[in-house]
Amino acid sequence: MSPTQKNNVSIGKISLQSGLIITVCLIIYFMIMRYFQLTDSALAWSFNFVLLFSGISLTYRYYRLKTNPNVEYFSGMLLGTAITSVSVIVFTLFIYLYFSTLTSDQLLLLQDNILFMGGTLSPLKIAAATFVEGFSSGIVIGFIIMQYYKSGFRNPKVSKSTQS
Repeated sequence: MSPTQKNNVSIGKISLQSGLIITVCLIIYFMIMRYFQLTDSALAWSFNFVLLFSGISLTYRYYRLKTNPNVEYFSGMLLGTAITSVSVIVFTLFIYLYFSTLTSDQLLLLQDNILFMGGTLSPLKIAAATFVEGFSSGIVIGFIIMQYYKSGFRNPKVSKSTQS
């Protein structure tokens, strides 16, 4: 790949694609949670963090391979924020629509879940809690991973190709 092709990578396109892939993984996991009746478990919901972390981390790795070994600070933060925004907003819309179809009796099963802060539950409150938790987690994940990739750590494949 020539140097001009390496720099012709769109953060917006990568973020949209990765965000949608992460969303699909989150939705599949949510459906598995529903099937096994784990939606009232805060521990089960926390696995969303692992899915988000994995998706953001793999996207940074892909971006680094397609551009320079050093991911610049601003573009790194922009990439993490964009991935988080796409994946969390779409997943939150899914959660809102899903819980809008349930009866109030079914929503009562989630009332004791720490994530949803107890009290009276509504689809909007569940979606808002999911958004806040997901967005704050994604921003922190993006910031931490970006620090790792901005340092330009040694990659044997990149080091060999730049020496030639």
